Amino acid sequence: MKGIFIMTENNSSKKTTRPLRRTRITEPDLSDLAINHKTDTMVYALGGLGEVGKNMYCVEHDDEIIIVDCGVLFPEDALLGVDYVIPDYSYLVKNQNKIAAMVITHGHEDHIGGIPFFLKTIRLKQIYAPRFAKALIEKKLEEHRLTRVCKITEINSESSIKTKHFSIGFFNVVHSIPDALGVLINTPNGRIVETGDFKFDMTPVGTNADFQKMAYIGQVGVSLLMSDSTNSSVPGSSISEKTVARAIMEQMRKTPGRMIVSTFASNVLRLNQILEAAVACNRKVAVFGRSMENVCEIGKKMGVIQIPDSSFISGN
Repeated sequence: MKGIFIMTENNSSKKTTRPLRRTRITEPDLSDLAINHKTDTMVYALGGLGEVGKNMYCVEHDDEIIIVDCGVLFPEDALLGVDYVIPDYSYLVKNQNKIAAMVITHGHEDHIGGIPFFLKTIRLKQIYAPRFAKALIEKKLEEHRLTRVCKITEINSESSIKTKHFSIGFFNVVHSIPDALGVLINTPNGRIVETGDFKFDMTPVGTNADFQKMAYIGQVGVSLLMSDSTNSSVPGSSISEKTVARAIMEQMRKTPGRMIVSTFASNVLRLNQILEAAVACNRKVAVFGRSMENVCEIGKKMGVIQIPDSSFISGN
């Protein structure tokens, strides 16, 4: 019987003081499963399942593997001296000739942060990434001196990728970074949807979600849904980013003197709201932190951040 088989990872709790930590993967016992590696489709997570970070999912059929995302996990307090935790790529090292493509859903570190370490270990011909994620990946590879190792192709919601066994499409989702995508993978045994990170926001800052395309995919039928579930157990719904923007503006207006705002550099749209509110209130902006500076630089180049250079001052 043909089918889609799902396998999961098993993380080791062993402590280490190395600056880089790989999770250990226990290969599943498949002796009781009549898997036909020629006709069945296998899906497995090398990271990101049951955790926030280290997202990396693989779809394999016969002699082809499609990888979705390649992130890092920021270490827990017990992992002193460890900068990042990355997936164990051992299986992909042994089967790297099967890798047809790596597809990126968006540009957050837990989805792209592992790419330099992956490319130092495994040969990869091509990465497909949305526009903003592509710019962040290129900056990251430049820092690691890996700019010529792999071709990066820009994709959007209208893009399609065709390989020997798979056809891949995309749809827009709303997230805190521009150009976030969900992924539809058509396999010989059914359709797989990987949502990427998303939230439902009817009045987003940026691109609207492709609700019509999502509805159509649902009508056609999905064999496997791999969905973001962060905070899904929390009752209620997320507030709109435009509501947040109004609150930021209100604070900017009523706060006298200097104002210090902390936020994740990866939350690009929120960062832009803060900058726009500062300019509207005739404030100057000093940006601190290498990640924040990189995101501001890339955001300005790509038109996501549109405040004038004269509004920035040195933080030194």
